[in-house]
Amino acid sequence: MSIRVKLYMSYLAMVFVPIILMIAFMLFIFYAGGNKDVRQYFHKEDNESYLQALVFGELSYVLRNDAGELEKKEYVTGIQDKLGELWAGLVISRDGKITSVAPFLREVSPNEDWQSLLEQPPSMVTFNSFHFETSSMDFTYPDGGEGRAVLLRRNDRVPIYWRPVSTAISLAFIGLTSLLLTYFVSRSIIRPIQTLKAAALQIKDGDLSHKVVATTKGEIGQLSIAFEDMRVRLKQSIDQSLQYEENRKMLLSHISHDLKTPISAIKGYVEGIMDGIANTEEKRNRYMQTIYRKAADMDQLIDELFLFSKLDLQKVAFDFKTIDITRYMEHLLDEQRFDLEKSGVRLHYKQLDGQPVMIAADPDKLSRALTNILNNCVKYMGQHTDLNAKDIVVWIRELEQFALVKIEDTGPGIDEEALPYIFDGFYRAEQSRNSETGGSGLGLAIVKQIIEGHGGDVWAENTEQGGARFCIKLPKAASVKTVGDHEEHTNH
Repeated sequence: MSIRVKLYMSYLAMVFVPIILMIAFMLFIFYAGGNKDVRQYFHKEDNESYLQALVFGELSYVLRNDAGELEKKEYVTGIQDKLGELWAGLVISRDGKITSVAPFLREVSPNEDWQSLLEQPPSMVTFNSFHFETSSMDFTYPDGGEGRAVLLRRNDRVPIYWRPVSTAISLAFIGLTSLLLTYFVSRSIIRPIQTLKAAALQIKDGDLSHKVVATTKGEIGQLSIAFEDMRVRLKQSIDQSLQYEENRKMLLSHISHDLKTPISAIKGYVEGIMDGIANTEEKRNRYMQTIYRKAADMDQLIDELFLFSKLDLQKVAFDFKTIDITRYMEHLLDEQRFDLEKSGVRLHYKQLDGQPVMIAADPDKLSRALTNILNNCVKYMGQHTDLNAKDIVVWIRELEQFALVKIEDTGPGIDEEALPYIFDGFYRAEQSRNSETGGSGLGLAIVKQIIEGHGGDVWAENTEQGGARFCIKLPKAASVKTVGDHEEHTNH
């Protein structure tokens, strides 16, 4: 429930709840007083004045025309009973002495001085918290005696103290309702805000581990969800920054190690030449070839470091084009086949039959990734000279929205412990630091960066025969029609 609706509901409740409570309280009073039908009670109250007037009219007629009836006890008792049912009663006197007081009046005011009231009847008297209106009439008995009749009838329907009491009760109900509604409404607003405040203080102190849970709906619930989304993004950003920092430290560490090894070798061979150790032309040529090979290794390592750094910082621009992956792989493998055969490796390509499979790719970057995988296969198969056959099989499968390229070798495979990490930067399944066998540790990391830059995925697994299998999944290209029919763009 939104804050606006809560406030509207609380305002309406402040008006109607006290009224409902007052009605319930009044009904309780009526039923506690023995009134089972409230409608009958009010009907009786509405007719009370009318019935009193009828009885009083009858009495006036008797007093003017047949006052002797008041000397009959049965008649006086009957008229007093009728008036008593209507909250009224008579005080009758003869020659200044009281002859009859209504039982109803004696009940409501047992200690009243009726003689004084008869002699000087006030216009209004109060009995048992009710106002009674008085009416007096003088008459003459048949034998000439002077008589007076004072009629006292109830003027109020409720006791006089009920007005201040009902006012106090109404104010109490209104005040209690306001306090309760204010408490519950404010609590439903303040408690989530206090939770957000505590979360903000934790974030201020750098603690992003506590989840912000939306305990209510409406505006504050939406604010809690937005706050939690902000916390998650901040945590991801900080974790990513820490990871980048760790990667930079590892990069510097590996760079210093991988560059120091060939530099030390170059220095050693140069010192051998300068000290005259290479005292024959054959030795000098061998030293110079070694120095050149080490320098070439350094140059390749620097190129890989430069490319990996740019890919990691996402500063490499991809020139995407729509290509047929089957024909692209055919041309690429034709170029690689000659070099692989010189290393004793046979390359097999199982071309996909059917329609072309169009993907959006940067041909140069994709070529670098595939070449790195092939070189990795050749390198690890070359470490095991006992292999009878060194084969690399490349085949393509078309999926619903992707093209799947698989590259399998007949090498020794990859240790199960190393499989999750071989695409990490500077990781070597061959833990030796020899670049001739272990490599720089950047080749497969570059593959991962390039394939993910294409919106694809790459992973490695072992084949049933024991070799390694590298799988590359690239998304298909969706061609869209543009200004000219001869132009083709890729929605990638």
